[in-house]
Amino acid sequence: MSQKHKPSIIAIALITAICLAGDSMLYIVLPTHWRSVGLTSLVQVGIILSVNRFVRLPLNPLIGYIYKKVSFRNLILFAVLLSGLTTLSYGFVKDYPIWILLRSIWGLSWSLFKLGGYLLVLQYSTDSNRGNMLSIICHF
Repeated sequence: MSQKHKPSIIAIALITAICLAGDSMLYIVLPTHWRSVGLTSLVQVGIILSVNRFVRLPLNPLIGYIYKKVSFRNLILFAVLLSGLTTLSYGFVKDYPIWILLRSIWGLSWSLFKLGGYLLVLQYSTDSNRGNMLSIICHF
């Protein structure tokens, strides 16, 4: 990989990290303030925090296919939009089914970020620096 592609990899890592802030906030706030966001039990908190993982499992192969058909830039912009909307919505939602929907949308967004970052590294790296480039994506 030439040095000209390293800023692209760093940029996608930073974009992902910034968008991940809203998701990470939930792991701190929900277990302690679950009543103030309209939930009725800690079980609901656990389900809300884990639903995005269950969404990502079946979506990852589909998203890999979509990355072959749609431009990388458009999908990352879509992921940023989804991430921003879900994070903003976390402050207003007080209904458990809507929380489930938002976390499902976040799961889609996270899959777009994660697979997009991996695909960008595969496109711009060589066998000799692929591990280094993956560490940039994974550590942000």
